[in-house]
Amino acid sequence: MFDTRPKPFVFVLMPFSEEFRDIYELGIKSACELAGAYCERVDEQIFEERMLDRIYNQIAKADVIISDMTGKNPNVFYETGYAHALGKRVLLLTRQANDIPFDLKHFQHVIYQGKITYLKNELVRRIEWAINHPKENSEIFSTSIRYMVQGVEVIDGAQSYIVEHFDKESRSLERTLQLDLFNLSDGTINSDQVRLSLDIDCYSGASASLMPDGKYLHRLPIKEDIYPGSHISIRLDLHVPQGIDHDALISEGVKATLHESTKFGKMSRNLILKLVTQERLEVITHNKELQRTSR
Repeated sequence: MFDTRPKPFVFVLMPFSEEFRDIYELGIKSACELAGAYCERVDEQIFEERMLDRIYNQIAKADVIISDMTGKNPNVFYETGYAHALGKRVLLLTRQANDIPFDLKHFQHVIYQGKITYLKNELVRRIEWAINHPKENSEIFSTSIRYMVQGVEVIDGAQSYIVEHFDKESRSLERTLQLDLFNLSDGTINSDQVRLSLDIDCYSGASASLMPDGKYLHRLPIKEDIYPGSHISIRLDLHVPQGIDHDALISEGVKATLHESTKFGKMSRNLILKLVTQERLEVITHNKELQRTSR
């Protein structure tokens, strides 16, 4: 009888350059097939979202992650760190030991020294073990939502943007912040399971309350459920009270804190928000995408 269960999914993080083609096709991909799994890199997939969003999505969905640390590629390092933060089962490999970063030296690596047959045989054994020893969801997610403001992940110390543009109908300057919520889990997140708020210097708004410390607290209602692998967006319209230094909002930005309350507990993350025009934000986003695709 044929086994109709889906094969385990292995997502591969590695540089895309031609010199890695045989390593991927003959070593990694062949090993996955022999171990009863299927694997992909992001450059093999067709998708509509930004590349970084797709990578985050596939890391979250994968049963196993394979990361080739060869060449000390910063994108691979960052994405591998993200996979570790989610508690994913990560198999590390490298052509030479010198490419292993200090923080990962205590993790086991397959050091294949350019020997594809050796790499394939080692990976078959490790992939089979990883598939037979899956991590439980309770180990993977302390919370299952990833937050992004204008395409920048909300982590402590992050810098993102409030967008300023001229509205032709009202003939006035408008300032908006877009918060995107990504469901990284395999289950639906109901709208009443998460409560969000943002406190921010200088910016008031219809949903804001002035706090004793002078900051404005904005409540961010979630109005719809978030299905697995999908996301929703919350738009916050902001106002700048009179007397605020507009140039400082652009050059220095303001401090803000995102507060989350879920069944897992409470979480707060601090970030800096700078004011930019829509045109300037498009240039910033384009430059970041060029840096990522040039790896």
